[in-house]
Amino acid sequence: MKIAILGAGAMGSLFGGYLAPKNDVTLVDIYKEHMDAVNKDGLRMRINGEVSTVRLKATTNPADAKGAELVIVFVKSTQTGDAIAKNLELFGDDSIVLSLQNGYGNDEDILKYIPRERVIMGTTGRAAAIIEPGFVNDNGGKDSHIGPLGADLAQAERIAKVLTESGLDAFACPFNEVLEMIWEKLLRNVAFNALTAALDIPTKFMSDDKYATILWKMILHEGVEVAIACGMPFTQQQFLDKVNAASVTLAPDHHTSMWQDMNKKRLTEIDKMNGIIVKKGAEKGIATPYNEFLVNFVHAVEGKYNYNM
Repeated sequence: MKIAILGAGAMGSLFGGYLAPKNDVTLVDIYKEHMDAVNKDGLRMRINGEVSTVRLKATTNPADAKGAELVIVFVKSTQTGDAIAKNLELFGDDSIVLSLQNGYGNDEDILKYIPRERVIMGTTGRAAAIIEPGFVNDNGGKDSHIGPLGADLAQAERIAKVLTESGLDAFACPFNEVLEMIWEKLLRNVAFNALTAALDIPTKFMSDDKYATILWKMILHEGVEVAIACGMPFTQQQFLDKVNAASVTLAPDHHTSMWQDMNKKRLTEIDKMNGIIVKKGAEKGIATPYNEFLVNFVHAVEGKYNYNM
């Protein structure tokens, strides 16, 4: 299958590397140093401590991958609409678009440009980090779940088969089930992502330190309350258990995507994570002071990147 990965950071590169041996894959990203390194020496991947090299194409020019059968969107969720608008050459009349991004509301941005019947939304349990240009680390995790915004589940099943055959276990299911999973991942990110970035710590610290545990539980409590008000069939205890389990199963030195962004002085996805809880909470009349603090704190850190003392 001809596949373009729109947004070849850590996760986009990881998926591209897994897919490339059995498919015609092109990474598309504005990160020229990374694209040049992949084209020169291949994509190096460290999986379970062992390093291998995968050959695939990489470009900053969407025309180099135009007419892809499948476009997997991995840009930062705050950049979704802008990235698609600037890379419309990727999409043919029959191109399928799959979003496996963090955050909530990416479908609304995609639907401004792509018909509903060609859009598949999903969530993945995989994690990754860029070590240096041309080199990605597989941080573990498992399983992706995808579902069509339109009515054709068979389309999602075909894409799930392509992912699974490449070593990225994926399951197709109706969109309403995927939506619950998107909310589940959002809530895990709400609990951990911004807080690990603010504290400058790996994920494991969140379960090892009693004060960090108190903090993420307060943040999560607000998120679950909002999710329930939005119609999700969740309970508070269910998510305490899920987030605890997530902190244990990830690699002890795993750093969240927001930690990675903040340490590289990049804009974060805070508005599509904790910011969603604040926004939806306001719509439902639910106070979310802990999430609101985190949103403002992270934006203040972003503002500090180029501040001259």
